[in-house]
Amino acid sequence: MAERGPPAVVALPGLRAHVFFDEELEADAVRLLARPSCTAWVRTRTNMVRESVVERLARFGAAYVQLRAPFLEAHGAQLQRAHSVGAWLGPGDLRARGIRGLGGRPWAVSLFGALRPEDLDAAAAAKVAELRWTPGPRDLTLDAWARFAQAPGRKVVVWPGGVPSACEAWARARAPAPPAIRIGSLELESLAGAAAACPLVARVEVPATADEEALARLLSGAPRVEPELDVGASGALARAAARLLDRLEARVSGIGLSATP
Repeated sequence: MAERGPPAVVALPGLRAHVFFDEELEADAVRLLARPSCTAWVRTRTNMVRESVVERLARFGAAYVQLRAPFLEAHGAQLQRAHSVGAWLGPGDLRARGIRGLGGRPWAVSLFGALRPEDLDAAAAAKVAELRWTPGPRDLTLDAWARFAQAPGRKVVVWPGGVPSACEAWARARAPAPPAIRIGSLELESLAGAAAACPLVARVEVPATADEEALARLLSGAPRVEPELDVGASGALARAAARLLDRLEARVSGIGLSATP
């Protein structure tokens, strides 16, 4: 009987990921996560991030720092050394006093519940780079989907569970750039099934400790999917996420697995 060789390594055509973390995460942990293939989303309690963290945010492909009105001069000043770092805002913040003090940088805006025309109008006027909408159980109607699809920039519907039952109807709706659906809180096998069932699923929440081989198979079978990892303020989870991203990137480059200490 012929001997079988080692199993073939699952190669990836590319990788684009998102990492969410809190302002308390140490700068060295942020350094491990920083890479061009990754977008950083920094949650803040104080509207401020340490200068050492801002320097490392510039090493991500994109980065957004959560800021809330009322805005002070210091909130914009902290980001002056990293003009590419954007502001992650909430509903109504684009119309708040002091918004101009944040400078000409990319905006990301999170909306919650029923869509309000004034929020969509403000996003269109500001040319928002990414609009994230978390609808309530009864808010995601076909009409609301169509209105959200007309918004500028990247659009993401943050869905708490598996694939919404109306996915097929939304996929047929005419939109020049249809929103992506972000799902989470599922096992990797279930995420793979959801991505296969709905062509709009393009963001998936995965734990920092996810099985690399299983995640690689998911991303290989659905190249449009972008994983989202949340490490909070945990250095241990940040290191685990960095190792996972290192190994996934190695599958893109074909140079073998790298190690993150």
